Amino acid sequence: MSNEVTENGSVPSAATSHLRTPARIGWSSAHSRRDRPHLRRDPLRVYATRAVIWDFIAIIVAGVTGFVLRWAIPFNVEINDPTYVSLVVIVVIAWMSVMALRGAYDTRILGVGSEEFKRVVSASATVFGAVAIVVFALKLDLSRGFVLITFVVGLTLLLIVRWSLRAWLRHERRYGHFLHRTVVIGAEPQKSEVIDMLDRDPVAGFTVVDDVEEPAADISEDALDAWLDEIMALIALGDADTVAIAGSPAIGPRVVQRLAWRLEGPRVDLLVAPAVGDVAGPRVSMRMAADLPLLHLDEPHLTGPKRAIKRAFDLVAGLFMFIVFLPFMIIAAIGVRFTSRGSIFYMQERIGRGGELIKVAKFRSMYVGADKHRESIIGNPDENITTRYRKDPRITPFGRFLRRWSIDETPQIFNVLIGSMSMVGPRPVLVDELPLLGDADHRRHLTKPGLTGLWQVSGRKEVDWNERMRLDLDYVEHWSPALDLVIMAKTVKAVLVGDGAY
Repeated sequence: MSNEVTENGSVPSAATSHLRTPARIGWSSAHSRRDRPHLRRDPLRVYATRAVIWDFIAIIVAGVTGFVLRWAIPFNVEINDPTYVSLVVIVVIAWMSVMALRGAYDTRILGVGSEEFKRVVSASATVFGAVAIVVFALKLDLSRGFVLITFVVGLTLLLIVRWSLRAWLRHERRYGHFLHRTVVIGAEPQKSEVIDMLDRDPVAGFTVVDDVEEPAADISEDALDAWLDEIMALIALGDADTVAIAGSPAIGPRVVQRLAWRLEGPRVDLLVAPAVGDVAGPRVSMRMAADLPLLHLDEPHLTGPKRAIKRAFDLVAGLFMFIVFLPFMIIAAIGVRFTSRGSIFYMQERIGRGGELIKVAKFRSMYVGADKHRESIIGNPDENITTRYRKDPRITPFGRFLRRWSIDETPQIFNVLIGSMSMVGPRPVLVDELPLLGDADHRRHLTKPGLTGLWQVSGRKEVDWNERMRLDLDYVEHWSPALDLVIMAKTVKAVLVGDGAY
């Protein structure tokens, strides 16, 4: 099978196919490759280049906008005035320079996570903080209006540029382009789990091209050198740019350190999946204790400032949504009243934070008495539950319309405002569904249930029960304000597309 790779980093064949090579390569063959130069294959070089070009254009537009709105229009300053034009040029050059120095074009953080956006915001704030200090210290006659306009317009355009590039990258990765070609090291079952996770979603940016067994725990120096030679040979054969280690006690500090040294020459990225559990994100922090760098794992529940931030977000977003959806709620109430017999609202007990019972309101979308037939129609979650949801005969015609656009859930905005629910969180489960939860699944109740959540933006009822529980636990483990904003944005898309809405 050919290992040829196109310029955009894609494999000519399917994106997620494994280009498996023999697991064991002779020491002499590998050793012959050991000292060969290896130019790093960087699949995000194109992304970084586009970011530089479009950031430069955005900053120029911001500088020109500040010049025109602050000087050209009010004071008829000529566009070729050297004093003011030079200020614009200085700001543009300084801004781009600080962006580069702060790592805003480092391909290791591009295209995934929030670090890219953080660096853009940090660099922008640094530039204009420095401008403010210089102006104050030297008592320069520089318009604060120019600085403010340029900063606001520039930062807005920069974030739009990066968001647009992310959308373009996600589209390309679905077709197998710009993926990190990865070699996975480890023992079963951890190795297979890491391979499945990396290959599951191409948008994450990885495709596994090979895997290799970990070395023995008591491996000798000569045998370790031969094993490292094998790894380097696999990297060269697969044109890999990333090595991922599946967490294992056998791969100790000595092996990781020696492997990291080998990868410095070809500059291949080294990823280590933790063996201490599925933890990451804001819960993990590095602390020094007894001269040892230790990972400190915070409890996942929201306390103190975090809870206050989330509550403030809920109040602001809840009031905004109430104002926006009030006309639709009035139409829904009228429609339910005149299209089927029964009350407008359907009140239901569900499980809230800490396992407490909460009352949840919905616009009634089913015929009266439908709850008595849930067990016979829907039953327990299994591989066919999606079909039963889709063909549920208890839903009224107008109720299907409400469910298609998620209008039936809008009364739960009041639950958000009174504090029994949050805008984002695990969806509240039914009391009857409690026996279906495993011991670990109850951790989803460490936070308030949400009006929307990870599983809703991942396919809603198309998502099976086990995947829904996994997504809920992921949210509890990795909560952050940025994650809430991302889920809210994706909710809008999910509602418009309508997948799984029935």
